[in-house]
Amino acid sequence: MNDLALDHQAIIVGAGFGGIGAGIELKRQGISDLAILEREDDLGGTWHVNHYPGLAVDIASVTYSYSFEPNPNWTRLFAPGAELKKYAEHVADTYDLRRHMEFGVTVERAEWDDAGFWTVHTTDGASRTAQFLVTATGFLSQPYTPDFPGIESFAGDIIHTTAWQDGYDFAGRRAAVIGTGATAVQLIPEIAKSARHLTVFQRTPIWVVPKVDF
Repeated sequence: MNDLALDHQAIIVGAGFGGIGAGIELKRQGISDLAILEREDDLGGTWHVNHYPGLAVDIASVTYSYSFEPNPNWTRLFAPGAELKKYAEHVADTYDLRRHMEFGVTVERAEWDDAGFWTVHTTDGASRTAQFLVTATGFLSQPYTPDFPGIESFAGDIIHTTAWQDGYDFAGRRAAVIGTGATAVQLIPEIAKSARHLTVFQRTPIWVVPKVDF
């Protein structure tokens, strides 16, 4: 359906699990002219961006899978992040989605026209039109460092989990972790193995139970 000479039938913003799932369903519905726009350099969303120590899915792997594409190859009940990334790649290849994906493309805004189509603008100054727009941008792949007083003059290293410095050595160092969410629960035990001293700051107490992984 391209009566208005649109660039695409549908545009999906994000090539993570949400964007991949949306692409599969749109193709199943007969919409084959897709553009999946991803600001990162590869697919996978949070499982591409995040690679901090201890990264893993925090629900059972079998329930963190597309119902129509079960994975018999999980190595653990709570699969590590690299396996989630590999699974996303497998699904994208199986359902022929890679050819629709464009990496390094950041969507800046989208406008609806009363004629019945979307105009999607990207940060490189380009724009394209589509009948349908699906946003699958997620929120776990965007680093945010609060504006703490004095943070600009802090002499130590500041590392965000979504911009992790691979190979960073905490041995002999004093470290502090701010937050006790799911990411911190995974990361803190890994830092504690080598850091000389570790302090954890939390605003709201959380409850944790032993992780029965096998």
